[in-house]
Amino acid sequence: MMQSRFRSALRSPFAATAAITLLVMAPGCDKFRKKSEDKEIQKLEEKAAELDKLSQQQQQAVGAQDEKLKQAGVTDIKPNAETMQLTDEQKKALEERIKTEKNSSYQALLQEVLNKDKEIKELNDKVAKLRAVLPRPDMAGPNDSHYGMALRFLKKKGVPLDQARALVSRVNLMEKMAPGFEVYHFYANGVYGTWVNQGKAKISPSDLQRQEREKIEGERDTAVAQGEKLQEEVNDLATRKQQLESDISGLTDEKTKLQTAVAELTTTSEKQKSLLNSLHYVVGNSKKLVEQGVIIVPVFAKDRAGKNWRDEVFDKALDLRSADTINISASELGLKKIGKVSVVPGSLVKDQHYKLTISSDKLTATVKLLAKDRFRNEKVVFAVSE
Repeated sequence: MMQSRFRSALRSPFAATAAITLLVMAPGCDKFRKKSEDKEIQKLEEKAAELDKLSQQQQQAVGAQDEKLKQAGVTDIKPNAETMQLTDEQKKALEERIKTEKNSSYQALLQEVLNKDKEIKELNDKVAKLRAVLPRPDMAGPNDSHYGMALRFLKKKGVPLDQARALVSRVNLMEKMAPGFEVYHFYANGVYGTWVNQGKAKISPSDLQRQEREKIEGERDTAVAQGEKLQEEVNDLATRKQQLESDISGLTDEKTKLQTAVAELTTTSEKQKSLLNSLHYVVGNSKKLVEQGVIIVPVFAKDRAGKNWRDEVFDKALDLRSADTINISASELGLKKIGKVSVVPGSLVKDQHYKLTISSDKLTATVKLLAKDRFRNEKVVFAVSE
């Protein structure tokens, strides 16, 4: 049974709305346990939804309080930076101003500040109660992935690696993480769930996802513009239209035949098994890979995927059912020697997931895969530099 949805969670009373991915039921549990864990999942989901609603109310209340203070010209009173509540002394000072102030509009502004402070306190109390019953979150670091954090959590719980991977594969995970994100985990009796909120990050999960969508849309708009330019060129070749239509007709028939052949090949069991059990990789000159936008080499962080990290780049495949070694030659890459081999993504750990050996003459290198399951149906770049 699969259950998943996105909602919002909150680290502090004023953090932005964040995405929640809820739980899946692991197969093999008895019927009673499934019903019990389903109820627990439902309770967590309801609490997360309530926390989301309260977080939005908090943001609105804090924004309104700040606006009223500015409108009243009050600069000497600053709410607590963590709770955004006024101290007893500050409330008392505002109450005294209200009593002595003759301007009714100014009195109303100050009273609204006090009203909002009361609302914020009530919301803080409700949020605190919710956070007390939710599991303690993990803080995402610069190189953390949602997948890796989930596996680490389950490993600490004593879940075997294969079972942990199976549990995580059934949960909606965030494609991209930002340092400071808080990742919540839930595990009991074969059931695992997870959700993410903004935490200390400068961007919320929902905003990060929006940025990724906008990036894709930007690339689409660029492609559309290029298409329009090409269309103008096609119009200039109108005199060749009849011949082109004839050629297109023939190509269309050929395309249909090829699509039928591809469909038949795709349905074959052996090909599917090969794809799913293979490592898809590329071995290349590190500088060229950077120029092509396949990878990015930061100064103070691990190498990572670039904007042109696309399926067609990974033109090599290693069937992990029968092989576990990749050989690299400096001459084939146009290099005099092999000084360094970087493995991207950086979540792959040397001597844990793979072993790298560079020959004494530095003309060749060998990568032996230690954790084959980690590389199944994975895309990996081996960036070689002198």
